Amino acid sequence: MKRSLLFLLILPSLSYTQIPFSTDSALSYLKTISITIGARPMGSPNERRAMEFALAKFREFGLDEAYVMEMKTAKNDMTGASVNTNSGIAIGVLRGKTDRIIVIGGHIDSAGPGIPGANDDGSGSAAVIELARVLSKEQHHSTIVFCLFGGEEEGLIGSKYFADHFPRIDSVTLMLELDMANGNDPLIPTIDFKDGSTPVWLVQAAYEEFGKLEYSGLDYPTHFFTAMSMVPGGGVGSDHEPFLSKGIPAIDFTSDMNDPIHTPQDDFEHFKSSGLKRSGDLVYALIHRFDENVPKVKTNTYYLLQIGKRALFFPLWLLSAFIIVSVVLAIGALIVVRKRRIETERSQRPKVLALKLFLFALLIQTCVWLSENLVGLIKGTRFPWVAYPDGYFILGFFAALLGIIFSLKFSPRMNLSKDPYRWFLRAVIFLLVFTSLLALINVKVTLYPALALFFLALAMLVQRPWLKLLFWILSPHFMFRLMFSEGFVFLGRTMAFQSTQPMWMYFVLHLFYIFFFALWSFPFLLGFAAVYFDSGIDLLWLKQWRTRTGLIIGSALFLLCVLVLSSFPSYSDEWRPTITIDQSLDMNAGKGTVQLKSSEYLRHLTIHLAEKDTTISTWERNVLLRNFSYNHTPWIQIERTVLTSVDSSITYNILATLHFKYRPRNFTLSYSTKKSKIEDVGGEFIANTTAHSVSLQWKSFPDTVMMIPIHFRTAKADSITETIEARFVELIEPVRIEKELTNIDSQTTLRRTEIIKR
Repeated sequence: MKRSLLFLLILPSLSYTQIPFSTDSALSYLKTISITIGARPMGSPNERRAMEFALAKFREFGLDEAYVMEMKTAKNDMTGASVNTNSGIAIGVLRGKTDRIIVIGGHIDSAGPGIPGANDDGSGSAAVIELARVLSKEQHHSTIVFCLFGGEEEGLIGSKYFADHFPRIDSVTLMLELDMANGNDPLIPTIDFKDGSTPVWLVQAAYEEFGKLEYSGLDYPTHFFTAMSMVPGGGVGSDHEPFLSKGIPAIDFTSDMNDPIHTPQDDFEHFKSSGLKRSGDLVYALIHRFDENVPKVKTNTYYLLQIGKRALFFPLWLLSAFIIVSVVLAIGALIVVRKRRIETERSQRPKVLALKLFLFALLIQTCVWLSENLVGLIKGTRFPWVAYPDGYFILGFFAALLGIIFSLKFSPRMNLSKDPYRWFLRAVIFLLVFTSLLALINVKVTLYPALALFFLALAMLVQRPWLKLLFWILSPHFMFRLMFSEGFVFLGRTMAFQSTQPMWMYFVLHLFYIFFFALWSFPFLLGFAAVYFDSGIDLLWLKQWRTRTGLIIGSALFLLCVLVLSSFPSYSDEWRPTITIDQSLDMNAGKGTVQLKSSEYLRHLTIHLAEKDTTISTWERNVLLRNFSYNHTPWIQIERTVLTSVDSSITYNILATLHFKYRPRNFTLSYSTKKSKIEDVGGEFIANTTAHSVSLQWKSFPDTVMMIPIHFRTAKADSITETIEARFVELIEPVRIEKELTNIDSQTTLRRTEIIKR
């Protein structure tokens, strides 16, 4: 009997450790997707090859259906532009005992033609295929639909199309998404969408099943997702969102956002295979948990905070109540502190207090934001921190310390008030302004200035100096966690690699950062002044820091950190800048240019161009290498027929046949008028229209021969101008660049304009 009980106790753990998901099988699928097939931008032949590979596996596993849901058009909700494409969703159906459907999804496309997308999201796609193999060997109550969505990188195009057009969408009761399954920690549950979040029961189940599996690393980045909620569209999301918007419980699991996704280093070589089984096992466990029954709650609204391995769910009404309590507490603290004010007579009060301290805030932030540039100047790079960012947080701390020391040395000349009430009043006013402004966005972000108010009020209410200091330290913590969140390095790298603005704009951005963070930190500088003068002691030994000894120590720490960081490389095998060879040709004039563009300085490059070797080293990031003439066979040829019919208006029927030498990466064909408005646009393909133009866009890598019919009407006769602009990955002028730890991208843009009707 005891042995039987023991067996029953260990049976659940045995079943989880023996989950039949195979890392080797999933890794073989990933190798095919990311190496044999390679980069898979939306609509490309490679995206279709990857879908066909998945379908072949679905059929091999004996799934009841395997097909591609075709998707010929796509609209980006952020830009509003519609494009023509040849994308879709690879679908495999494993019928269960009932028609109730559980969807398991990943996205098959990669972020660009030079990006293998091994992690994002070849790994998720490979895990979905392996789950199809494993689950096909079992009998289930629910019908399981495996989906590999195209076009996720273009704005969740495939999943939105599926949610809108799948004929059995009303039978879908649960959706589980795998968007990246690398082996690095953390594994992140992505739960938010525009109007709410994944239901609590599903998030709790994920944490429970993950705990049973005895893996490590499931971690929800609360502050990052809260910060992203301020960005229009949410900023970060995946293919589970369209399902949540339809009222279908859904959750996504994604691996560490600090992996080199959206770069050429998102390849098989840099992928850690251990994440495949971790993600696959978790989804497998959730499938079995909800196979027979899915709770009725579809979505919830809450604030999720993870402490250790435990997820805590705070209802939004509780956040609202806390915000109100914080405001009331701050006002109450103001009343209390006002009773012990020092400067009761107006004539006693130093003038423009806030402005004086704001100058100190500007000085401190200037030191912080220019410290990185000092290291970059020494190393000769624009972004010296990309490969090893952690040390630059330490540098920022020492730079802030140096700025504080400078401020302390100037402070005796500024005639600052010693009345804590005056400082506290201004701190509360500023935080109330922040609270009011962020309340216009959502209650989650409003929580952060409310927490600052709460702890600052406590700092002024308690009597012991060490408690005052403790509560003051807590007051800015949450506001700065909102800005410097778990995804701060990810966002910083993304901005660095996409930073192509001219140098004057770079300086303007630095001025903006300095001013913005001076404002962001200003209430806490005011709060410290209030706490300092209210404590009655020299908190943090400020008087010692403003001596010559303090200046020497602060400067030495800062310079030592600068020297240490200057010895570290700016880039690595995993994190590399990109140089783009950008060629453009005006086909009408037969004249073109060859340029180099990069987010990094173009230093120490060896260039092979026009049968010559050239070395350049410049602080510029955009360099014109040469102008050229082109008189060879054109890469684009157009044949067209134009038919017009006249009644009360003019109707144009155009059939354009385009011949490309290579498959274009993308192209746009447009027609425009000088005076008349274009109306009643129609044709086989989707078009974007304005009052005087109609344009048709294609991506990615359409056929080398395209037949494009289009018709439109104008109120009266007008000249019609046809423009075609196409971008290729091939180069007209052969160029080769040699530079270590650097990605080389290439593109050729051709433009041709012709008046086809006068």
